[in-house]
Amino acid sequence: MKVFESYLSFVKKHKEHTFKSNDIEINYRLFGKGEQTILILMGSSMFPTEAYFKIIEPLAEEYKILTIDYPHKIRSITQLIDLIKDLIVILEIQSMTIFGASHGGSLAQGFASIYPQYVDHLILYNTLTKSKVMNQASKQIIIDVLAVIDELEELRKTMPLDSVKGVFLEQVEQMIVDDSEIDLFEHMIVHYEEKDEQLQMKLIKSFLTTFEFSTEDFSFLGNQVLILYGHDNDPFGGSELIETLVDLFDSPHLEFIESNRFSLIINADEIVSKINYFLKEKTA
Repeated sequence: MKVFESYLSFVKKHKEHTFKSNDIEINYRLFGKGEQTILILMGSSMFPTEAYFKIIEPLAEEYKILTIDYPHKIRSITQLIDLIKDLIVILEIQSMTIFGASHGGSLAQGFASIYPQYVDHLILYNTLTKSKVMNQASKQIIIDVLAVIDELEELRKTMPLDSVKGVFLEQVEQMIVDDSEIDLFEHMIVHYEEKDEQLQMKLIKSFLTTFEFSTEDFSFLGNQVLILYGHDNDPFGGSELIETLVDLFDSPHLEFIESNRFSLIINADEIVSKINYFLKEKTA
């Protein structure tokens, strides 16, 4: 089956459910065969969580998988964290692994620091962080990210999102030759709207202006942390903050992957293998 057809089949097979708390609705999927639950929080550019079905489906053979759509009505990252907590309470999830990528990784850190009683493992890929003991270079990266977010609203007046989407699709077409794979990326890019971009920027800014972690925030995890990194130039991915991220944890496992946010959509074998090995062998 072609990639785009497999994506459509995944979306059709795993229907979304809706949970409402404090007048905010959140759509989620919960499925899988195992006893252990993995909450997957993606958040990369124009790609929704279901775009990473090649990560999700193989993991669902071994674990229960929970995914969410970030509600546009959310005002802050702490409000979203509380909403997720309410959801897992209703679903009777006692403890879970959180896998977060890009600003989904920021959300994962925030959740783990506020509700440690629900988190048994943390897996992070290409994600921003902020600590109380960052060096000056790392602090400047945070300042630069916040400046870009503030400038984006003005930028959209001269460079509409549709123009950006067109350039982005051209980049994809230069990297990918399979027509079905291009169809998948085109489908996602076309459906990405300005409200999605605004939500993404809101969550990143909220995270960077709300949280400032110390090692004590995550000491409860011990060695139950996997940090994945690779060659990814996502400006909001935090690849330049990898040392700051590593220093936040007592004994994290660090793994390099030969992937980026594009290739993970097409071939996720390596990252799935590393996640399985971490959960089954490294921290069993």
